[in-house]
Amino acid sequence: MYMPILMNRPHTLLLVLLIVFAVGLSTACSKSKEPLSIPAPIVSPIDVLKDTQKSMSSVKSYEFKLSHRMGNGSKIDQSLTLVNASGSVSRDNGISLESDLLFGNIPVSAGVVKTRGSTYLRDPLTQKWQVIPRGTNPFDFLDPDKMISSILKGLSEPNLLADEGGFFKIAGQLATTSFDYIFQDPVNEQVNITVWIDSSSFVITRIEIVGKISESDPNNIIRVLEISKYNQVLEIVTPEIK
Repeated sequence: MYMPILMNRPHTLLLVLLIVFAVGLSTACSKSKEPLSIPAPIVSPIDVLKDTQKSMSSVKSYEFKLSHRMGNGSKIDQSLTLVNASGSVSRDNGISLESDLLFGNIPVSAGVVKTRGSTYLRDPLTQKWQVIPRGTNPFDFLDPDKMISSILKGLSEPNLLADEGGFFKIAGQLATTSFDYIFQDPVNEQVNITVWIDSSSFVITRIEIVGKISESDPNNIIRVLEISKYNQVLEIVTPEIK
């Protein structure tokens, strides 16, 4: 006849505790193998802009392109409107610039080359190159170094919109008076600025300026400055004077 073997109470309790301990130890060991999640460091847009100022001040050369959307362009004077501009900047050799313009409603183009010793202008009407005295260049306002510096120093309430794909995207506002070296009649308003910055080299790749700067601008005009080919060998060719 089968008789169940009864364990006394102390032995039963000890066995239960051992099982619970073994299960808990196994669970803890399996959890310890899981990788710890480390929170990403918080990126300060102010610090990014400071690092960008340092990087931009130390570059030796770059190419740039200025374009407009939601408007014909930027008024230079009563008769000329700048539609697009592109060029090269070499801190050692100078600046070369090509621009598309409107003379009234007539499309024309002009060129400027600035070297250490001379400034050359290709007249938009005759298309002939000529040497002009320093300080008389009508396109002196197209200085990308000055534009970049005024934006980085004057950007208020910067906000980090994105940190992905190798770029920081920072937005803020800028007083239109920061562009008084370009426009003689800036409106007393704020424009919206968005800056794309390479997150490894801290150089600017793109700037968008949204809003009216001068009285002749439409309210929703967008100016786009694109910058590329940093620190490459860029030749500034002196034009032939005929």
